[in-house]
Amino acid sequence: MTSQFGLTPQGFKIKRLPDIHAENQNLLLAAFGEINLDPQSIFGQLIGVLSKVEADIWENMQDVYFSQYPNSAEGISLDNVVQLNAITRLAAQQTNVTAVCAGLEGTLINQGALARIPDTGAVFFCQADSFISRSHAASASIVVGAAAAQSYTAIINNQTITYSLPIITFTGSFVTGNSIVVTLNGTTLAAVPFNTSNDQTLTDLAAAIAANPDVLSATPTIPNIISIVPVLGKNVVVNSIVITGGASQPTYAVTFDTPTINAVSQNLTSIINATISTVLATDLIGSLSIVADDPDVPFSISVGTNLSISSQSSPITFLSQNFAPIAAPINTLVEILTPISGWNSINNPKAGVTGRFIETDAELRIRRNNSIRLLGAGTVESIRARLLQQVPGVTSAFIFENRTMTQEPIDIVLNQDLVTGNTITIVFNTIQTLPIVTFATSHLDTMNAIAIDIANQPQIASAVVGGTANRTITVSMKEAVEVAITTFSVTGGASQAQAVFKGGRLAKSFEAVVEGGSDADVANKIWLTKPAGIQTFGNTSFTITDSQGEQQVINFSRPTPIYIWVTVALTLYSEETFPPNGQDLVAEAINTYGNNLGIGVDVLLQRVLAQIFTVPGIASGAMQIAATNSPGDSPLYGTADIPIQENEIAIFDLSRITVTV
Repeated sequence: MTSQFGLTPQGFKIKRLPDIHAENQNLLLAAFGEINLDPQSIFGQLIGVLSKVEADIWENMQDVYFSQYPNSAEGISLDNVVQLNAITRLAAQQTNVTAVCAGLEGTLINQGALARIPDTGAVFFCQADSFISRSHAASASIVVGAAAAQSYTAIINNQTITYSLPIITFTGSFVTGNSIVVTLNGTTLAAVPFNTSNDQTLTDLAAAIAANPDVLSATPTIPNIISIVPVLGKNVVVNSIVITGGASQPTYAVTFDTPTINAVSQNLTSIINATISTVLATDLIGSLSIVADDPDVPFSISVGTNLSISSQSSPITFLSQNFAPIAAPINTLVEILTPISGWNSINNPKAGVTGRFIETDAELRIRRNNSIRLLGAGTVESIRARLLQQVPGVTSAFIFENRTMTQEPIDIVLNQDLVTGNTITIVFNTIQTLPIVTFATSHLDTMNAIAIDIANQPQIASAVVGGTANRTITVSMKEAVEVAITTFSVTGGASQAQAVFKGGRLAKSFEAVVEGGSDADVANKIWLTKPAGIQTFGNTSFTITDSQGEQQVINFSRPTPIYIWVTVALTLYSEETFPPNGQDLVAEAINTYGNNLGIGVDVLLQRVLAQIFTVPGIASGAMQIAATNSPGDSPLYGTADIPIQENEIAIFDLSRITVTV
């Protein structure tokens, strides 16, 4: 007969203390007959002691039973269970931020050197001994020391960048029968034959050199000099001049003219930007600054005669002191706490990778449930699960589909009204320019005129004006047509509105909106899980090479930032003490809440307002909020909630939060 306790077809049934107590009484009565079982008797007390011990054993057995299942296991037992799904609990992590440290060449930033975010007080330390070095630079400034008849040289990432004004000087005259072949920048020009006289031949040779696309001008100076000026962004090197034929052949020498200091900085800037894709050079008139596009990808730099490096910085990894989700927004890690000679400044041009507390049991259970989808591929759930679970640094991911044969509508959203004097130019698919629209009577009339022009295009089904303050044009396409609005340019007038394009997923495509992770890792994971024959869509593209050696362009989206503005006037509560820094605390509470909303979460005014009550001494608050497409736009405050689209994310910042009392 199956026991009613322990493992049963209905699961594990625990034997409770009353059951054990009654069972032990019956056993003693069966063994000893009629005995005194009162609680105060020896047998009664013995039964009580033994029953409690046995009840504890049953409870432990119940815990062991439930520890085998993910919904009831806890702690280490849950860690063991989820390993069956090939996942492990996420450990606590420190926030990791790449800080650009500027100072003297060769300055050592010791492991453990401290820096701080002033607004929040969060302290970070240098992960390992690191140097400020031109061989590992995030930025550098080059000064042109003097104007000289020479070639100016900078070496960036082992690529030699040069600028000069070559002068060709011939010794002797050209004679009948001579044929002159010049090679510039590795390209051999067509032969120039002797023509009439030495002077005419020199003129013809200068014209042939000037026809080279890298040459701005080649000026002959009779009887034997040609001065060459390169096109901006190019340098000209005279590789060789071969002269054949005739009774004699003149020789030549290449020297250099003296450029102005400003011309050197201007041309080196243009050549660097045209040659090296990983840095951006800026001409500062007589000097130039060079900044890495990505501080995580530093560059090396050295310079030649009459150029000097006046300042440099290097990317150095800093970690938060605490293992916690400590935010390190862009340009906030700016305070040096550990004074080091030669270390002048610190900043983080990229937001840090936010740390975390150790994963809780509840979070681990949710992640395990999501991970069950990892074995699939080609579905929304499996693509999302793999992005979240298998791509380092991804903190949020959503997948959106367009299953129809028609491209989704595109919203053209302006950040302000159109005004008198504005001229609007729109380009479709890079090459198709619509008729230019000029401001007509009012903002709304002008928007309607633009919508009519768009609707008249053969691939467009409709274009409708709407949205907040009539600043949005919703463009719908005809079936089996794909449209990209590549330009919406406003010129003229007292101010120029800027446009943001939203929506427009192509027919039979999907869009992965991903926060965190590198572009390469995200693109490769999408390629490995996406359905065959289905397009990817998004505002970011990355080219990967598949297993067959073919290049594949993978599109996905980074969430479009919507910049949130908050103003709140506090009324204080006299029976509580409002802290001296209460206004700052309120702003920080709002900022922390807002930046944890995530992708696609609306900004609800009442929920933002609720954050003020985390600070004591407040009776009420009058709040208004606004949203802009750029942090430099002017906000239009109101009390309405702010909708955040599925591929957008609300961005709060202390600089856009105003608290008054």
